[in-house]
Amino acid sequence: MLDASREKNEREIQIPHSERTNVEMLINEKIQYIAQNASVKDVKKNVKNQIVELVKLVSENGLEVSQLAAVLNILFVGKLECVDIKRLVKILLPRANVPNFLIIKVLSNLGNKGLNYNVQALLLRWIIIVYNVIEDHSQLIKFYGVIFHYMEYDTLRPFLCHILYLMTRREHVKPYRIRKLIDLRTRFGPEPHLLGLLTLYKDFFPNLVTIRIPPIKNATFKCPDVEWFQLFNQIQRKWNYNIMNNPITRSSSFKPTAKRRKLDHVEIPKACTFNATRNSITLEEIMNIESLASSIDKIDLPSQLASVLENRMLQHIVVCNPEKVTIARISYWLEQCLMELVYWNDNTAETKARLNSLLMKLVALTEFMKELLPVIQEFLVKYIQTWDGIEHQEAIFKLLSFLRPEPFEQLSEKFFTPLQNLHEKLSSSWKARLIRCYTDLFTHWILFQENNFGENNNEIEKSENSFLNLSIKGDYSRTIQGFIHHVNQVSIISLESTNDDLEVQHAIFSAFEAIANLQMNYNWNRVVIPSSSIVYRAFFSSSGMSLSRICGIILQYKEAFDKNPQQNVSLHCRSYINYFNSFVMDICNCLWRNRPFNKTDKNSKGFQLDDDIIRKLQETCNEDWTSCYSLTHLPSFAALSKSCIQDLEESTPNIKRRLTLPATQFSLKDISTAGGLQISFNDYRVHFLNVLYKLGFVGIHDFLYQSLTSLSKLKNKP
Repeated sequence: MLDASREKNEREIQIPHSERTNVEMLINEKIQYIAQNASVKDVKKNVKNQIVELVKLVSENGLEVSQLAAVLNILFVGKLECVDIKRLVKILLPRANVPNFLIIKVLSNLGNKGLNYNVQALLLRWIIIVYNVIEDHSQLIKFYGVIFHYMEYDTLRPFLCHILYLMTRREHVKPYRIRKLIDLRTRFGPEPHLLGLLTLYKDFFPNLVTIRIPPIKNATFKCPDVEWFQLFNQIQRKWNYNIMNNPITRSSSFKPTAKRRKLDHVEIPKACTFNATRNSITLEEIMNIESLASSIDKIDLPSQLASVLENRMLQHIVVCNPEKVTIARISYWLEQCLMELVYWNDNTAETKARLNSLLMKLVALTEFMKELLPVIQEFLVKYIQTWDGIEHQEAIFKLLSFLRPEPFEQLSEKFFTPLQNLHEKLSSSWKARLIRCYTDLFTHWILFQENNFGENNNEIEKSENSFLNLSIKGDYSRTIQGFIHHVNQVSIISLESTNDDLEVQHAIFSAFEAIANLQMNYNWNRVVIPSSSIVYRAFFSSSGMSLSRICGIILQYKEAFDKNPQQNVSLHCRSYINYFNSFVMDICNCLWRNRPFNKTDKNSKGFQLDDDIIRKLQETCNEDWTSCYSLTHLPSFAALSKSCIQDLEESTPNIKRRLTLPATQFSLKDISTAGGLQISFNDYRVHFLNVLYKLGFVGIHDFLYQSLTSLSKLKNKP
């Protein structure tokens, strides 16, 4: 395999064949000359010159395996001066992979009294440099005990520790080796390389390494010679071998997070497995998702399961295998920590900061698992009773959005009533945030019981999820229905108390879009329509966003009713369906038919206005009464209609007169006769609807087209 690789390299290297042959001959001649004359005193100067020339050649071209072996033989004979030997070590620059026999040759000369210990240390540095390209690490690992034997040698110890760090696997961690390292630490002090190797041993078996190891600020095992490593990389690349640009380091799952961590003084235990056996697989050894998937049923869980707050691998394990004992252990730690921060400590700024940090960690855990641990929900039940709505607002709202389903009455008592009390006191922004929280909660509930809303699945005696097989006694559909009614009431109060604040409106429409999505895309047949107060306020809003989105929501509800009309008739009384149909009729009468507040059409209710009020509106509007609440005249779209007319006029040549009045059937007819814009009122309205669609007002566009047959015909008119 090595020969094939070498042949490929020779084909691809961008060096002329004749020049490459000459270089090889020169290198071989010089190595041979140095080997034959190393001990000859008369040619000592010539040998030094040959070494200088060899260094220059090899620094540019590297060495073949046979040449590396020859240079090593020269070194181990020991007939050259120490300075020359060091020069030769520095040119051990392999072009390809390094065979094991060369590494073994170096290791077999450890402790050789005929070889200067500084040279031995330099050779160990060379092993670290080329570690990535050693042919077979599994063979090298067999020499673990040999390498460990020479740990007493002060000059060699830093580099021996580095090599051992790269080689160490679980089976290498033995009690007698731990005792030896501790003894060396006692005798020679806290040398960083000793502490680094001890830390690795402790990661494998924390119950065996009982001493406290101080944290090491900087990387313990760095590249021993950056310049040498870069030269080695350069030779490897030249000979078409891919090599990392960074110094060799241990490929390990032991991350810096294995240290004990603090979150504003809230300590999160590290993921350590104290009862591991030599045959077990611990979380600390899992390096990626693939290894986790292949070993998930064999992993020994860490002793401190509270590390799940930060350890993503452990989170995967808990989600895939949520045993009761595991959840209980996590819950106990969380309960104690939360109780300490909320009830057992003074309410200082430091305590608040610590609690907020912990809550945000719980949010991240919950968002990953898509479920709320029961202990967190129990905490929220108590905390929400005294919550001021301001402190830790982001974390509390996010946790509330993952509440586990219960009968609506219980949820109302525990959560919705206290939140309603806060709702009455706090700002419009807080009200909007609460409604967004309810929308997220509703969405999570849909996913929780996806596709189980059919007529035959209303009574859910036991609905299981990951954590502790949560039981929901009663009608799950009734919980959903009760919650929608609650959101409806909160929305009405929010609009009235904030004078139709836009942020509140946006939150409300997002909620009802999610509710409409449930009724359209899931097997849900208990349609709960928004309150007339919400629909009417949105229609008469000065915001085009509000009008368009409420039209889109009504369209979604209309499609839900039309999806299964027979079933809806059986589940909903006729008056309820007619009540919804009145929304469609009243909006169409105003926007398109120019019959505002008409009550004579089937299902129309005139927005439920009293006749006296309608009469006063007629008197106020005079002759413009019929178009006063139309698509082109409503405050929400009047400015856009005017702009649309102006754009049409700008794009039409030879306009003699421009329209100054709002667009109506009569004004457009008059301006056309006077040499102005040539377009009928119906054609203009179709064009204006298309403009609104392009501007993002999709709801009103789709609503009118799907509700009015006459409009659909205009669109399809040739």
